[in-house]
Amino acid sequence: MKRREQQGYTIVELMMAIAVFAIGVSGVIAMQKVTLASNRHAKNLAVANRIAQAWMERLAADATQWNYPGPRNPSAASDLTDTDWLQEVDNEADWFRPDYIPTQEFGPGFTALGAPIDTTGNNPATPAFCTHIRLSWLNRDNQGAVGNGLIRAEVRVFWQREGNGGAVDQNAFCSVATDPVELGKHPELYHFVYQAS
Repeated sequence: MKRREQQGYTIVELMMAIAVFAIGVSGVIAMQKVTLASNRHAKNLAVANRIAQAWMERLAADATQWNYPGPRNPSAASDLTDTDWLQEVDNEADWFRPDYIPTQEFGPGFTALGAPIDTTGNNPATPAFCTHIRLSWLNRDNQGAVGNGLIRAEVRVFWQREGNGGAVDQNAFCSVATDPVELGKHPELYHFVYQAS
């Protein structure tokens, strides 16, 4: 009599298949984790760049409120104080947190998707991104109180690094009490995006 061949798999074959499958799945899971973190960082960089660009546009629009006395209009007084943010140009070229301007609904704080939010008042929102600005005169020496009428504007957008939930002080994120110069010394706590004009 011939012995019938048995159909199916042995337990050893099943265990080997499961082990190979588990190794493959763990690699896919690890790649997915890295991909998600990279995508989140890329999104944050894109949003921060857009916020910096929006600030540059706002500062350019703010400059339209300023009349600079020039050769065609030498008697005009500089009305730099009529601007919302450019009036801070005389602050020794240090970084500063700009004020929230309610009429423009624009200020230093932004949501995770880049929408401006009010970080002042009785019920301030917690921003995901914050902005600092540095303004300085170009070629001011020997040209009077307002130099040559050219202002260099630098915008710094920052957000907290994941896993490093700390801050440089006890103040809330994007607080007016946090020293912008000190904050810039801590790239281990924050990501930064810069734009200048």
